[in-house]
Amino acid sequence: MLKILCVCGCGLGSSFAIEMSAKAVLKKLEIDADIDHTTISEANAFKSDIILTQKAFADVLNADATPEEMKRVIVLNRLTDKGEIEEKILAFLKDRSAKVVNHE
Repeated sequence: MLKILCVCGCGLGSSFAIEMSAKAVLKKLEIDADIDHTTISEANAFKSDIILTQKAFADVLNADATPEEMKRVIVLNRLTDKGEIEEKILAFLKDRSAKVVNHE
Protein backbone atom coordinates (compact mmCIF):
# COMPACT_ATOMS: atom_id res chain seq x y z
CA MET A 1 0.00 0.00 0.00
CA LEU A 2 1.22 3.44 -0.94
CA LYS A 3 1.96 5.72 2.03
CA ILE A 4 1.46 9.45 1.43
CA LEU A 5 2.22 12.28 3.81
CA CYS A 6 0.93 15.84 3.38
CA VAL A 7 3.14 18.44 5.05
CA CYS A 8 2.77 22.09 6.08
CA GLY A 9 4.04 24.38 8.82
CA CYS A 10 1.50 23.62 11.54
CA GLY A 11 0.10 20.32 10.28
CA LEU A 12 -3.47 21.59 10.34
CA GLY A 13 -4.48 23.95 7.56
CA SER A 14 -2.84 23.49 4.20
CA SER A 15 -1.65 19.93 4.85
CA PHE A 16 -5.20 18.89 5.69
CA ALA A 17 -6.49 20.63 2.55
CA ILE A 18 -3.86 18.78 0.48
CA GLU A 19 -4.90 15.51 2.13
CA MET A 20 -8.59 16.02 1.27
CA SER A 21 -7.79 16.81 -2.37
CA ALA A 22 -5.32 13.93 -2.64
CA LYS A 23 -7.87 11.48 -1.20
CA ALA A 24 -10.33 12.47 -3.93
CA VAL A 25 -7.64 11.96 -6.60
CA LEU A 26 -6.58 8.59 -5.18
CA LYS A 27 -10.20 7.43 -5.08
CA LYS A 28 -10.66 8.50 -8.73
CA LEU A 29 -7.49 6.65 -9.75
CA GLU A 30 -8.45 3.61 -7.68
CA ILE A 31 -5.15 3.73 -5.81
CA ASP A 32 -5.15 2.14 -2.38
CA ALA A 33 -3.14 4.46 -0.13
CA ASP A 34 -2.66 5.35 3.49
CA ILE A 35 -2.64 9.15 3.65
CA ASP A 36 -1.99 11.46 6.59
CA HIS A 37 -0.92 15.03 7.32
CA THR A 38 1.65 16.49 9.69
CA THR A 39 3.99 19.39 10.46
CA ILE A 40 7.29 20.02 8.74
CA SER A 41 9.11 19.36 12.03
CA GLU A 42 7.55 15.89 12.41
CA ALA A 43 7.62 14.80 8.75
CA ASN A 44 10.89 12.89 8.93
CA ALA A 45 9.53 10.75 11.76
CA PHE A 46 7.04 9.19 9.31
CA LYS A 47 7.85 6.50 6.78
CA SER A 48 6.26 7.48 3.48
CA ASP A 49 6.51 6.77 -0.22
CA ILE A 50 5.34 10.26 -1.22
CA ILE A 51 5.36 13.63 0.52
CA LEU A 52 3.02 16.28 -0.87
CA THR A 53 3.94 19.83 0.12
CA GLN A 54 4.75 23.34 -1.09
CA LYS A 55 8.18 24.54 -2.27
CA ALA A 56 9.34 26.17 0.98
CA PHE A 57 8.75 22.99 2.97
CA ALA A 58 10.20 20.78 0.22
CA ASP A 59 13.44 22.75 0.49
CA VAL A 60 13.56 22.06 4.24
CA LEU A 61 12.77 18.35 3.77
CA ASN A 62 15.41 17.99 1.06
CA ALA A 63 18.15 19.84 2.96
CA ASP A 64 19.44 16.68 4.69
CA ALA A 65 17.86 14.10 2.38
CA THR A 66 19.60 11.52 0.25
CA PRO A 67 18.98 11.70 -3.52
CA GLU A 68 16.51 8.80 -3.19
CA GLU A 69 14.62 10.53 -0.35
CA MET A 70 14.39 13.70 -2.44
CA LYS A 71 12.55 11.81 -5.18
CA ARG A 72 9.59 11.17 -2.88
CA VAL A 73 8.92 14.88 -2.28
CA ILE A 74 6.30 16.26 -4.66
CA VAL A 75 6.07 20.05 -4.78
CA LEU A 76 2.58 21.43 -5.35
CA ASN A 77 2.18 24.90 -6.82
CA ARG A 78 -1.57 24.96 -6.21
CA LEU A 79 -2.10 22.98 -3.01
CA THR A 80 -5.66 21.82 -3.61
CA ASP A 81 -5.60 21.56 -7.40
CA LYS A 82 -6.76 17.98 -8.02
CA GLY A 83 -5.52 18.08 -11.62
CA GLU A 84 -2.01 18.99 -10.50
CA ILE A 85 -2.05 16.39 -7.73
CA GLU A 86 -3.24 13.70 -10.15
CA GLU A 87 -0.63 14.63 -12.75
CA LYS A 88 2.22 14.60 -10.26
CA ILE A 89 1.20 11.37 -8.50
CA LEU A 90 0.85 9.59 -11.84
CA ALA A 91 4.26 10.89 -12.96
CA PHE A 92 5.79 9.72 -9.66
CA LEU A 93 4.30 6.24 -10.08
CA LYS A 94 5.28 6.04 -13.75
CA ASP A 95 8.89 6.88 -12.86
CA ARG A 96 8.85 3.93 -10.49
CA SER A 97 7.10 1.61 -12.97
CA ALA A 98 4.06 1.28 -10.72
CA LYS A 99 0.81 0.40 -12.42
CA VAL A 100 -2.36 2.36 -11.84
CA VAL A 101 -5.73 0.98 -12.96
CA ASN A 102 -6.85 2.68 -16.20
CA HIS A 103 -3.64 4.76 -16.26
CA GLU A 104 -0.95 2.28 -17.28
